Amino acid sequence: MRLVKWVGTRYSKASRVKVACYVALCFVALCLAITEVSAAGRTYKSPKDEEKPEYEICRLKELLREEEGNSCVYSRQSGGREVVIKIDDSVICQAQFRCKKE
Repeated sequence: MRLVKWVGTRYSKASRVKVACYVALCFVALCLAITEVSAAGRTYKSPKDEEKPEYEICRLKELLREEEGNSCVYSRQSGGREVVIKIDDSVICQAQFRCKKE
């Protein structure tokens, strides 16, 4: 029986450099791809956003005529409390307006 000794393939110096560069590039790419973020995410919120009230539509429900003056009664879009606005006799109630949300 004959024993065969495997010596391996011999590469030229230029091809060994190319393989080494390719392996190093793959290692760097792998290190960059496997990164863990340790900082908490934050969402920017302007201080002015907290001051802005939210609005909804208030629609005219009825006009109350009284001796002291007229009152316009508006119902809220969300169904909350009614909005009552006192007006003069000569003024007409507007059909709807934007009122502050409760």
